[in-house]
Amino acid sequence: MRLPVIFVSAFLAFSCVYAQSNVLVFEGGTLIDGTGKPPLANAVIVTEGGRVKAVGVKGRISYPAGTKVISLNGRTILPGLIDGHVHLRDYQVPMFLPWGVTTIADIHNDTAWSIAEREALKSGKMKGPRLFVSGARVTGPLGPPTTDGSYVRTPEEARAYVRQLAEAGVDHIKVDLTITDDQLRAVIEEAAAVHLRVLGHTQNIQKAVEMGFKHMEHIDTMARAILEQTGQDPHPKGTTPEAMVDPKLFPPLIQYLVSQGVYVNPTLYLMWARGTDRWHDWTAQAAVIAKDPGLAFVPADAKAAWVAPPGPERPGYAHVAEFLRKYSEAGGKVLAATDTGCCAQIVPGLSLHYEMQMLTDLGIPPMKAIQGATLWAAEVLGQDKDLGSVEPGKFADLTVIEGNPLTDIGTTKNVRMVVKGGEIMDTTYDPHWVNAVPRRLAPARGAR
Repeated sequence: MRLPVIFVSAFLAFSCVYAQSNVLVFEGGTLIDGTGKPPLANAVIVTEGGRVKAVGVKGRISYPAGTKVISLNGRTILPGLIDGHVHLRDYQVPMFLPWGVTTIADIHNDTAWSIAEREALKSGKMKGPRLFVSGARVTGPLGPPTTDGSYVRTPEEARAYVRQLAEAGVDHIKVDLTITDDQLRAVIEEAAAVHLRVLGHTQNIQKAVEMGFKHMEHIDTMARAILEQTGQDPHPKGTTPEAMVDPKLFPPLIQYLVSQGVYVNPTLYLMWARGTDRWHDWTAQAAVIAKDPGLAFVPADAKAAWVAPPGPERPGYAHVAEFLRKYSEAGGKVLAATDTGCCAQIVPGLSLHYEMQMLTDLGIPPMKAIQGATLWAAEVLGQDKDLGSVEPGKFADLTVIEGNPLTDIGTTKNVRMVVKGGEIMDTTYDPHWVNAVPRRLAPARGAR
């Protein structure tokens, strides 16, 4: 995806003005601020020092004389998008900003590399989205041993590993469903002691939430919780837990999870697009993107995966759709987050828009789908003080699009301007781009 030259030139000119005045005013667009409030027509957003200083309506809000005003008439302004489920690969860094994704959260990767990558982005050594990292996830005896240092055999080792990650400087902790209940409890307690959120996979979401867990990654953990309660095999042969679960048993679990403030990350595009007709159009779009000469830095095998047929349908999509629709209707927060980097077929950045599309396809209102990629994504990471909505005091991260996503969520792909920390970003691809922090280690195994 390449922005028109006229936009790129304008962005660069505006950036020069910003560097001189440190104040920018975005005026005239329709603001969907991420909080769930109704859209604000003729919006004015005043930014200063990289943060939002004021938000209001044109003609009713003042700003310094001589301030550079950027007209966004006819466009929609969203908060900078957040993909809260990424396993970053070297080549993917430049692919997020062009799609309006200003923040990503890595939840399982080589610890030292991901921290170095985060610091390179923070310092400006490398241009790209904000990055929050977990380091290598906590893995345990219910699965095969790993070679990345994250394998723990006892609750005591789990606690020690959490402390090790905290000392390394991670932003959150990722757990795998290969750890025991005792180890999960130990991780949750130790993480709380060092003020870190815990995200990730679990065998049984109800048991995990009873221990204080607040993040449901994928839907199989929900299905296993119900199957165990009814005495059924939580690991059925030849099918999936989602296909075997009885939707009549959803309401009590939904009520409990919502009451506990659990965020659900279903990774629909990765796991369930094969159960819809959407993948035909998405594969065709990926074929066009793969031919962009600006993406010469992307490995050929990744591009081949983008356009490959997705394989057989995963059983259970109708049950997944019903659970998520009812969860949203009950007031639950469903995240739009993609698992980028887990599998090569996921196009970085673009896939977040597909995730929002699939949420609305199954009946979740577009406003909530947008919140799942903005404010709620920031909340689950513990970063909502600075990110996720366009409000005074927060980072001035904006994604400006053409169209109305509340009537057609697909318009979020029509990105016309990206602002990160009050700076209008040049989002054109550099075909010769090279990651400033080469990855010398093999990717962490089994990322999901």
